[in-house]
Amino acid sequence: MNRQKEKIYSMTSVNRGKFILISNVQHVQCIPYLDNQSEKDMVTEKRYLECIRNVDFDKSNMSQLFKYMGYDLKGGNHIKNSTKEEIKDFLKTKLTEIDNDSSSQYDSLVILFLSGKILCDAAKIYDKNGDILRRREILDIIEECKHFKGKPKVIFVQSCSFIEETEPMDCMDPLDSISNDIITNGEPNTDDLFVVSSYPRIEQGPWIIGENMNGSYIIQALVHVFKNSAYKKSFMELLKEANICLGQAMIPKLTDDGKK
Repeated sequence: MNRQKEKIYSMTSVNRGKFILISNVQHVQCIPYLDNQSEKDMVTEKRYLECIRNVDFDKSNMSQLFKYMGYDLKGGNHIKNSTKEEIKDFLKTKLTEIDNDSSSQYDSLVILFLSGKILCDAAKIYDKNGDILRRREILDIIEECKHFKGKPKVIFVQSCSFIEETEPMDCMDPLDSISNDIITNGEPNTDDLFVVSSYPRIEQGPWIIGENMNGSYIIQALVHVFKNSAYKKSFMELLKEANICLGQAMIPKLTDDGKK
């Protein structure tokens, strides 16, 4: 009988892993307050302010998820409103500290990037000035860390765009939520690196508000799937299930009085 060989990662340490959060959404350069703002500018500004309010839920939800899963979430592992060089220096410093600490015992690494600009590209990481931080630069820094050699390293990238969509959509577009490359290609992952990107394109913004659910659809899907199935399913299976959740998520329609 042929058996499919699967790599099983050991997750037995007291700290299942290190969780690092980098958020630049709060410092996105938006439309300035002007008396002669166009209607389009006002809509963009409204979406921007909504994002600023709700991205805090995403940060909180992901932090609580990985704390629940046994990850190290010390305050010094979180930064915001940083330039490209500051982000790279921060990551180098944190990972070097882990390498130099003989008592470090982490089974995995998770990094969450939250960033965006008025009109951004999918799966891109932006600094506080709206400049793109090349993904390869981040991966090179991570790959230099000896402690995580042969261990899973997951990077979540959420890019927020504040421009209004020209084509209304009734549901999440799975192709714009979780990057399907690592799901469909089935190519060997020799570096134990996984990059999951989110770029939600929906008619009224990527947010769920109310009914005990706050934040973006993508983060809610990840929290739901990981919390309920991480102990029994592989990482790839979890991503596929999260993608299914997004594909089935219906966007609440607002009535004329602003109610759902």
